[in-house]
Amino acid sequence: MNPPTQSPPPGHRAPRRRIARDLLGLFLIGSGTVGLLGALYIAQPLVTLALAGVILTAGGSTVLYLSPPLPRAVRLITGYCALSLGLWVLIGLAVYLTPWSLLFALVLAIGVFLSSEGE
Repeated sequence: MNPPTQSPPPGHRAPRRRIARDLLGLFLIGSGTVGLLGALYIAQPLVTLALAGVILTAGGSTVLYLSPPLPRAVRLITGYCALSLGLWVLIGLAVYLTPWSLLFALVLAIGVFLSSEGE
């Protein structure tokens, strides 16, 4: 019997190397994000808080819609915690800047919800 002519996929040969590369990439992304937010906070604290709120909100909503590799309970708890923390940061920043911004943000959110609702 002849051996198979196709070689296995590259990920099959070195799973430890692939996992190490992915973990290193995640570590660098996390370090870069924290470092960038720290550097921006020194320069302009309000802009950094707004950026952190947007990152937390987007991260929380992304975690909620991940495909099933994470257990359901972990995905829901992590996603909703990050989402609510990000929204609270943005609301606090809006109230600090001017309370009117909160009113107009609510009007904008309601307008987007009403215009995107399908029939």
